[in-house]
Amino acid sequence: MPEEEEQSHLFDGKLRIYEDKLVEILLNIGQSKRVNPKMAAISCYLLIHGKLTQKEIKELTGFAIGTVSTFLSVMIGTGNFQKIRVPHTHTFMYSISGKLGVLTTRAVEVAVSSLGSIEIYLKNKKEILKKLIEQNKKGAKHLSNRIEELLDSFEIYKTIFPSNEISTEEIQTQISPKSLKRSKDEKEEVKEIIFDPEVCNIEADIINQLLASPMFSSRDPMFIRILGLFMTRKYLTQKTLKRITGLSSGKISEEVNHLLEDKLIYKTSIKDKGKITYGADFLILLRFTRYIINHMTKWIKQLETIKLELENNKSELETLDGYTQIYRIYDYTLNAISIYSDYIQKIDKFVML
Repeated sequence: MPEEEEQSHLFDGKLRIYEDKLVEILLNIGQSKRVNPKMAAISCYLLIHGKLTQKEIKELTGFAIGTVSTFLSVMIGTGNFQKIRVPHTHTFMYSISGKLGVLTTRAVEVAVSSLGSIEIYLKNKKEILKKLIEQNKKGAKHLSNRIEELLDSFEIYKTIFPSNEISTEEIQTQISPKSLKRSKDEKEEVKEIIFDPEVCNIEADIINQLLASPMFSSRDPMFIRILGLFMTRKYLTQKTLKRITGLSSGKISEEVNHLLEDKLIYKTSIKDKGKITYGADFLILLRFTRYIINHMTKWIKQLETIKLELENNKSELETLDGYTQIYRIYDYTLNAISIYSDYIQKIDKFVML
């Protein structure tokens, strides 16, 4: 194959500058969502180039061919990517089969679309827990209550992010009095709850279901597992997290500090010997969404500047291969983030109370 044909996936040097910046921005947004960074990088280049071979992805990302192959297999499984054999060869072309927004900024739509199936699953688990509550199994009542709180949080989530735009005032009227009261008053005794093995099994099933859902399937599994434990337990110490997850003390400390920095959990009590109990309210998913949106909006000014630069230099750049793709994604990302920034005020009516 001639060298110029083999290198056709590489853009002109002038456009590579814009491509590199676009990848940096999208990777940063992916990092805030806790998406696997290597999966995010491969997604970025497929998004920009349309279709690529494993060899081309290796060259663009700098990853080993084995790494590229492994992550492509996982990505194909999500339903948002596809591979097609190049006729008369053993080579496959990989491309995006899902919607552009799913792979860039539209995490909220993905989350909302996932809530229905998760709700049905959680309600079924509540029915199973009823029997364990009757048997006085430790933690069964607590886990059932936590499921009820999660279902209430879904109600608020879906009302804030509806299919049709509604005002902040209308949101208040559409949420049930029970859910609204819960968001304003969550006072209770701060303590860790012991779970019997049967209850632990249901808890593990719930967390595995979250890991497999479209809302979380592309995110870091350990982050979601710890986030899930705060959903089911509410109050946890690092010692308990280490025992349940099997992770090292250092890794647990790192993850807990990230959750604290992102304001997804908080310190509830500190004992005399320095033992800290961490807590998470029932709006933890909404807090996570707020963090992601805040992380995205920091790029608005830079996106506006780059988009304007691409427009001002259009006569020089539009003849270069890749200009149209890069401009389109800059434009789409900017518009999507600008829309999301309007949701912060609505979210703050609940999470900042």
